[in-house]
Amino acid sequence: MPQGVRPLGDVGGVVDVVMPARNEATTVAANVAAARGCRWVRDVIVVDDGSSDATAERAAGAGARVVRRDATIGSKALAMAAGVAATDADAILFVDADCTGLTSGHLDAVCRPFVEGRATMSIGFFDYGRFWNWVVPRCPPLSGERIVPRWVFEAVPETKLDGYTIEVRLNEVICEARLRTSARIMAGVQHRTKRAKVGRRAGMGQTWRMYKALVSLLRPVGDIRWRTYWFYLRGLTVEP
Repeated sequence: MPQGVRPLGDVGGVVDVVMPARNEATTVAANVAAARGCRWVRDVIVVDDGSSDATAERAAGAGARVVRRDATIGSKALAMAAGVAATDADAILFVDADCTGLTSGHLDAVCRPFVEGRATMSIGFFDYGRFWNWVVPRCPPLSGERIVPRWVFEAVPETKLDGYTIEVRLNEVICEARLRTSARIMAGVQHRTKRAKVGRRAGMGQTWRMYKALVSLLRPVGDIRWRTYWFYLRGLTVEP
């Protein structure tokens, strides 16, 4: 274990960050810096998912190890898989490259329940304001900021590594095994929306298609059982 990397308490092993990124030159460096500062992180791997901008160069300049995935069409799930394949870490902290306001302290707080053995999956949610923040962690978790044991990601079949639906598939592994989840709000953290990235009209279209893909996973159209969400609630601890 490299000097300065702390062991994971009762869990054992080390944590690496996997950060999928496609055309995120605006924010990737700041998020790499936040990830590198997390007290339990050994290495930060940015997967350049076929970017046409300076994402890879800015990630490397911020201290990340860059893995390039040549792709005409990006796939968050396949980018995450490439990142996991590039590390031998026992646990993976997934971090989105488009976060704004993210700090090492936020990621420390996300990791802590996992490191202390209180949760198999620990998630950080964006800050939606006082009115919504008590609701968001109790909704089906779609946040990209989460830490899981390596085996959880590897339990998702290759046939189900499909774009933005990967978070739902990770939830499925955790919930169907009746494992514990910790969730918290990351105060002040937001992200660059699709509208900000590609314009209002195109961004709204991309957002609609994303949610359509997520909803299509549920029975009777898809294969996700409705009671999987109940298993999530039963195993959920919302952290202050």
